[in-house]
Parts: sequence; structure tokens; C-alpha cells
Amino acid sequence: MSDLFDYITWRGDLNQASVPFNDVDALIFSRLSYIPFDGVVPPGFDGAKPLPEAARQVLAKNAINLDTETGRQDKRLLELMVDAPRYQGLTLCGYESVINLETQEQFAALTIRLPLGACVSFRGTDGTLVGWKEDFNMSFSQVVPAQEHAVAYLNSAAAVPGTLRLCGHSKGGNLAVYAAAFCNENIQSRIVAVRNFDGPGFQAGITARPAFQRILGRTRTFIPRSSVVGMLLEHEEPYTVVDSQGSGGISQHNVYLWEVHRSGFAELKQVSDSSQIIDRTVKDWVSNMDADQREKVINGLYAALTATQADTVHEVRERGKMAALKAVMGLDEETRRLTLSAIRILYQSLLRSLPDSPLKMLEDRLSFLNSGGKDPESDNA
Repeated sequence: MSDLFDYITWRGDLNQASVPFNDVDALIFSRLSYIPFDGVVPPGFDGAKPLPEAARQVLAKNAINLDTETGRQDKRLLELMVDAPRYQGLTLCGYESVINLETQEQFAALTIRLPLGACVSFRGTDGTLVGWKEDFNMSFSQVVPAQEHAVAYLNSAAAVPGTLRLCGHSKGGNLAVYAAAFCNENIQSRIVAVRNFDGPGFQAGITARPAFQRILGRTRTFIPRSSVVGMLLEHEEPYTVVDSQGSGGISQHNVYLWEVHRSGFAELKQVSDSSQIIDRTVKDWVSNMDADQREKVINGLYAALTATQADTVHEVRERGKMAALKAVMGLDEETRRLTLSAIRILYQSLLRSLPDSPLKMLEDRLSFLNSGGKDPESDNA
């Protein structure tokens, strides 16, 4: 089982001229945009900070949250990149990180200067409630603020001469594809590759546009074998399934669990059965709710969560459970009705998506959802 750390050990002593930039490098740079480079990497594109120096400064500041597994993995990634010759000649610029509660936007990006151009990396969802809300907004909005921000960012980053590569993980992958499609046409012509790592797709109205179609031939999506996020919404670009460690499901969204070879990924022919079931379930669920219904449910639940005074999903889970439950119970009658209806539709979609064998047990346990939301065992509680 070889991962990104093994890749740096294998290829870290070879510069970009010896071993050209590849898709594993793009995944590493996608993760690099999650690093808090605030006050370290300049926000503009005129100056730049050597990548190893920037990494040392972040490590010295103890800026990375080590309370999470991914935070500890990010720290290890920087430590390896500091001394690896492969990254000595690279510089960082254009660091930007924005949280806007009013517009419900979470956006961050970083530009890595390469020997013959640049790689623009967009950050995915960072765990803030507003970041998750913006993700859910994609289910009923053609365009969200972070996507428009990504286009403006790329148009500015194009000040760096040479070819352009775009990459991102999770929502960052979606932003990379969107920016590549809708940037200025003269900039689009300089883009040689767009890499979406387990990021969601788009509404059908977006993928049908000529600008989107023009970039498809240079775009590829990579998803782990038990992908959840990367299967959401519509994808038209080709995709590669990557073998990954862990128990499956959402845990494999963590790119540090993806398996690599010396110059690429450990590829599989298709995603797991569970990933296919989730894909069918979500698409069926969404098709049975119109955009207005989805918007009302998502806005209502977001209002309930923000009523806990928490800023992140972790804070809601750790100290806001009762407040969140109370807020949900306090939703207006229509939103409560729509939310319950959405849960029932999700249950019905799951039944239609599952193979026959496990249906009986599941139906016995969850049949109350089909009867207006009343649990048949509740009277005996």
C-alpha cells in the first residue's frame, strides 16, 4: 500500500525537468491549498515565496490544526516537501482565503509557479458550516459565489506567464473545472490540464454550455473506489477510479488514503458497489424534489445549525447537538413538513437503489418513514 508520502520518497529527489509534472503532483498541490498560508504567501502574483521557505514558516508558526488526522498528515506532507529537491525550485503566490457569511461563500486558492508555467490549486470545503452550506447550495443553484470567485481568481492568476494547470480536491475540483470553463477565452487556450479530485459535478444546464464543452478534452476526474462526493451531480468528463485504503464511504474522500505508483495512481475498473448505490440513491432523490423544495429544506437546516452559535461542523457535533435539535424542532411548519418529506423521499430512493437481498431488514427498520414519519414503536417508548 503506497501513498502520497511514498511518492515523495520515490520522486522527491528528481526535479520537474527529470520527471515531468504528473497527476500525483497535481493531487499533492490540491492538498497544498488546504494549508493555512495566511501571512506567509503573498496574495498577489508579482512576488512569490519559495515553496520550502513557506512550508518552514507554516511549521514554525504551528499554524496547522493537529487535532485532526488530516491536519497531522498535512504537517507530515510539508515536512517531506521542505527538503525534497523536486520542490526546491518552485514558488508560491496568490494565496487567498475568504469566508463570507452574508453571501454564504467559502473560497481559498493558491498558485504554484512551475518551470514553464503555473498550477492553480483551489481548496475544497474546510469544515466550516458556511462551506458545507455552499456545497449543498449547488443542488438547487446553477452557480454559487465560490465558482464565480474561482473564475475571477484564474483571470488574475493568468498574469503568471506560460502554460496553466488547474487542480482541486472536493469542492476545489469543482471550482477548478468551472474556472477553466468560464475564464477568458485567451486564458482558456493556455490551459493544458484540469484535474478534479473527488469533486462534485454540475447542474445539467452548466455542462451543456459551449464554454464547458470546450474544456472537456483537457479535464479528468479522479475518484476513490468508494467515492461519495465525487459522484454527486452531473459529470461529462472522463474519470479514473483510484484504489484506496480505509473502510470505504466518506473516509476515502481523504486523499492520504489513495494508493499511488511511482508515476501515477493504482487504478481500478469501477467504483465499489456501495458507491454505485449511493450514486443511484442521491440522483433518484434529487430528481424527486424540485429546486425550490431543496432550497427550503437546506436553508431551514442551515438556519437551525447556525442557531447553535457554532462555526464548524465539528463544533456542532461536539457541543451543539441539543441546541441543533431544538432549533430543528422550532422550524416553521412548512419547512418541517418539507424536511420530513425529503427524508421519506430519500428512504424511498434508497430502497429503489439497493439490491433485493438487504431490503427486507431495512424496510422493517425504516418503514415508519413511509407512514408520515411516525415510528410504530414510539407508542411503546
